[in-house]
Amino acid sequence: MYTLLIMLVSFLSLQEVPYKAEEEFTIGLDLSFKQRPPASNYAYNFDETSREYKKRTMPGPTPYLVLSVSIDKVNDNETRLKVFQADEKMVYSKKLKQEVKFSLDAGYTDDLVDQLPGHLHVISFYDDKRNEVSRIVINFDKDGNYFVNGKQRGKI
Repeated sequence: MYTLLIMLVSFLSLQEVPYKAEEEFTIGLDLSFKQRPPASNYAYNFDETSREYKKRTMPGPTPYLVLSVSIDKVNDNETRLKVFQADEKMVYSKKLKQEVKFSLDAGYTDDLVDQLPGHLHVISFYDDKRNEVSRIVINFDKDGNYFVNGKQRGKI
């Protein structure tokens, strides 16, 4: 998992794609409580730690985080937006003509701290020729700190 993150960071630093200006977007955290889905009775994970087992079988609702993203200003060279999760899975794509608002499921807060795929989202903006022109990077670290474009914004 760490090697994937290191490769992603090194890949991102090689491209030197600039961050989108802070005044051009807004990101909000919507925290709610959800019940985890029940685990399968027919499968057993031998690699699961006792902490993971307790987390998976804990009764009652668990804190769940949804990111509310608002792109307030679309630049002339930004024609498409794509959102990737830490595992390089594309979770959202949209053609840009004007301001846009959307939500991203980050996941359960204890999964974010454990660095599961929802802990990192990269929002990339592309021009007509499919070249990346800017990006927004949203990250949660192991201490629960919340970063946008490398700047700490709070803690979950």
